[in-house]
Amino acid sequence: MRHFAWPDGVFAPMVVAAAAGLLLCGIGLFLNPQATLAGWLTTALFLLGLPLGAMTVLMVHGLTGGRWGDALRPPLRAIVATLPVGLLLFLPVLARLDLVFPWVGADPAMLPEAVRQKLAYLNVPFFIGRFLMCALAWLVLAWLVVGWTAPEGDRSSRGTATGYAIGLIVHGLAATVLAIDWMLSIEPEFTSTIYALLEAAAEVVGACALALVVLAASRAIETMPGGEEDVALGEDVANMLFGFMLMWTYLSFMQWLIVWAGDLPEEIHWYVLRGRNGWQYLLWLLIALQFVVPFFAFLIRSVKRSHRGLLGLGAVVLAGHFLDVVWRVRPSLSAAGAQVSWPDLAAFAGAGGAWCACFLYLWARPDRIAVWRRRLVRG
Repeated sequence: MRHFAWPDGVFAPMVVAAAAGLLLCGIGLFLNPQATLAGWLTTALFLLGLPLGAMTVLMVHGLTGGRWGDALRPPLRAIVATLPVGLLLFLPVLARLDLVFPWVGADPAMLPEAVRQKLAYLNVPFFIGRFLMCALAWLVLAWLVVGWTAPEGDRSSRGTATGYAIGLIVHGLAATVLAIDWMLSIEPEFTSTIYALLEAAAEVVGACALALVVLAASRAIETMPGGEEDVALGEDVANMLFGFMLMWTYLSFMQWLIVWAGDLPEEIHWYVLRGRNGWQYLLWLLIALQFVVPFFAFLIRSVKRSHRGLLGLGAVVLAGHFLDVVWRVRPSLSAAGAQVSWPDLAAFAGAGGAWCACFLYLWARPDRIAVWRRRLVRG
């Protein structure tokens, strides 16, 4: 398997970007801590969703099998191994929850009735405890999944259907807590029973899109045989991403349809806020990148048999996924509408650069993932 040239070509710029971004974020915490944490949380949610989505794909493939999963396994394992970095990114927000969540430190008498009814769940000690429990569950699952999916020579044990099924159940519960606590509770009046599934689907789309980009950049998968005769491996991988994208589209549309049909002010406000002050333009852009453009591209076989086509498809879907996270999280943290501020760019460079440096470090040498597992056990 051919990997990227290391480390001068890519690794050093990532480290420099991370250092510069983290320095600016440190300055931003003194000048404008609320705006800095708003940008940081948005980036952290996007980055944590990548290893969580990769873990989901690996466990689903463990139950179903298929050449598409065998091809995606190496980049997905490297993405899963970045999970500790994704979790550490939430520590700055945990230190100042009051700057992000309106229910922290607020007088209960001043909160709406719908929010007061949720305060038994929305309290800081319980919030932090849930996050620690989810983090522990994810770290254990990551350790298991990375071991189960290791190459034959490095594999200490093989995952079973029962293990993958239990893992998906535990992961689903933890992902539900993440969606409710770190996304929905930013606007505690809003309630959606489908939001956790929507977030899980979005994580899978992002992880699969990134894995496709990395895989296509390192192997000529458009010329390798797929699961059926006269089907290239690139087609199989692209078709799976297409299916994941359609699942995200269906869940997004169903949430909008149910909320709009219910016509409840506290629920419709969630969409009203994201449909004005410039956020509507971001919505149209993410629909174009996350659905319209890839939908028609996925239907063209020559695109899925092209090296540039696969790279472009993965990059477009990954960009659309990032805009989707921004559109769902950022409007409730910004009173000035859709505008890019320097704290947002600093957070993206700092957190994103650190995560990318970690991922590229692991992807360059897959044997380093085994070292990560041993250190995690000792920790």
